[in-house]
Amino acid sequence: MIRPWHLGPLLATAALAGSAYWWHTQKDAWTPPPARLPDLPKVEAMPGPMPAIAKQALERPLLWSSRRLAETGDKKSGMAQELAQARLMAVLESGKERVAVLQRKEGGTMKITAETKPWRLESFDGRKAVFLSADEQRVERPLEPGNPPPAPGGPARPRTLPGTP
Repeated sequence: MIRPWHLGPLLATAALAGSAYWWHTQKDAWTPPPARLPDLPKVEAMPGPMPAIAKQALERPLLWSSRRLAETGDKKSGMAQELAQARLMAVLESGKERVAVLQRKEGGTMKITAETKPWRLESFDGRKAVFLSADEQRVERPLEPGNPPPAPGGPARPRTLPGTP
């Protein structure tokens, strides 16, 4: 008589023998799948490196005590451009003296009189100032309104209704 617990090892041995037979007969039938190339995005070439500016390196050695600023061009035209971008805030007069107060584009103030160099205040007609450089360049700037002055009666008081304190 066969006992039921002997059936488990017999089935396991049969399964092991069947898989060994199948592996032995099919081991040469496997072939690897064909290679697939990945879909890569199109890559553009990087721009070349910027050439070094040797002129500035020769004029301004980094650790020399005589290091000086590099010249960037005509200072007179730079001043003319700065003056053309500035806002004319006020022109103050006292006797023969006139002082034009301008606000630079970056926020600082600039004062120009009739004697300043390289630019001087040539004329002011109440609405427009004319500035003249040493080499006869002219720049005209209109007077720009600032904050309005307070009302002549002082600050307005809130109105109260009759019968309220």
